[in-house]
Amino acid sequence: MQKWLGTLMLLGVGMEMGLGLSFAAAAQPLGPEAGSITACTPNPQSAAITEPYDGYQATGYKGSMEPDKAWFAAVKTVSLPNGGKRFVLRNAPAKPQIAFESIETLALGGKAVGFIAYRQGCGELLDAKGQSLGVPAFDALQVDLPSRDLPHSVLLKRTVVVTKPGAEPETANSYVRFTRGKLVASSPHQYLLGDGLASISSANSELDASNLRAVHISEPVGAGILDLASLHELLQPRWSGVGQVINALGKVDKNGQLTPRFLLAMDSQGLHLHTAQGQPIALPRFDHIEMWPNWLPSPAGNGNGNGKRKAPDNPPLLIQTQELKADKTPQSCRLYNEALQPLVDEPVPGSYCPRRSGRDSPYFAYSTAAGTQVFLKQRSDQLLTLQRVGRNIKGKLIYPLDSGALLLQSGEQTSQPTYRLVTPQGADIAERSFDTAELIGGGQIVVTRGKQRWMLRQDGSLSTTMTRPFS
Repeated sequence: MQKWLGTLMLLGVGMEMGLGLSFAAAAQPLGPEAGSITACTPNPQSAAITEPYDGYQATGYKGSMEPDKAWFAAVKTVSLPNGGKRFVLRNAPAKPQIAFESIETLALGGKAVGFIAYRQGCGELLDAKGQSLGVPAFDALQVDLPSRDLPHSVLLKRTVVVTKPGAEPETANSYVRFTRGKLVASSPHQYLLGDGLASISSANSELDASNLRAVHISEPVGAGILDLASLHELLQPRWSGVGQVINALGKVDKNGQLTPRFLLAMDSQGLHLHTAQGQPIALPRFDHIEMWPNWLPSPAGNGNGNGKRKAPDNPPLLIQTQELKADKTPQSCRLYNEALQPLVDEPVPGSYCPRRSGRDSPYFAYSTAAGTQVFLKQRSDQLLTLQRVGRNIKGKLIYPLDSGALLLQSGEQTSQPTYRLVTPQGADIAERSFDTAELIGGGQIVVTRGKQRWMLRQDGSLSTTMTRPFS
């Protein structure tokens, strides 16, 4: 057993590094929900551990070997006639005396120590008197990544390997948490290795939060999300895929990871949104969702002069799209603020859905059969809002300028110019009507009236100096 690795992983587990976690519910036993993978199978014919733990670990200066005081105080070595060794716990009952192939110490939060005892191919977690600490038998038990949020607490990953006739060996992990030597939480299932999840095509869908883990089981097949702090399944493992939605400028936890704003679950009907605590949120069906931190025009003075970024005051936008076209481009999208309040009372046609390559405009506009709709972007009580300033303006939106003016195309076949520039409220701007308009990239527009040709600038002015955008 790689005792030295386990020792390194245990460093700092019991340090005072943050607020503790209160576990309201008592620990639950590990059940058989993941099929027959519940415990390792003792085998009297199994080979003994060839290199048992001898009570020394590389904790000294520059990794020098030092005696494990807890081990020497609790474990006694018994020599066998064939020259081998067995180990017993000094304070365990004398009858029957149980000898183990190896006994290792394991920190269980605070100053508490447990003992991993191996025999006949299985491990048990015992106290110094040889009593079980409530963890079913295992092939391996090791410390998972420690959390700064939980002083005096340790998360253990329990691994079981099962070989079924005609099948490859199957490995499953479950989790238990100890605080000051007491079992306080157990995962509801045993989870298979590998992600086993369908891909979710949404920004930030991977689980980056330090206390969350995507898990899956085989009977019945399903994926879910496990909170490693409480070992509560925020999403039960019954989905084809899971993920999260985060605000890129949002809060971070004590491990420096962004905390999820929402959780995602996928099935044959599409994506389903949940709160960060796993509660379902009723929204129209969708196939993609993402959160943008900067959709409003950039606020002035977002800095304090010393190179450090101030806390963001630009509320995020959630874009929920339906990818129904054959080329996977959005058929339509719905817009929400962070409180999931709809910003527009109807789906926005896909061609007008916000895009990250869009320019920094104070307005949002789109066209429907009824005309062009225009909204002013605002913030209210730290939330994004849209105030309607133009309704059913005649003409199809071709391009919104940075100034707020809109280039519209008339749908009527008349002798009048086809394109015109209007204010956000829909009033025509004098001397800004054109026969043709061509978008040449980089926010540059070439317009003509008769034989005259101009560049239409983002402030609405015209220039006869023709330029081309850089490729």
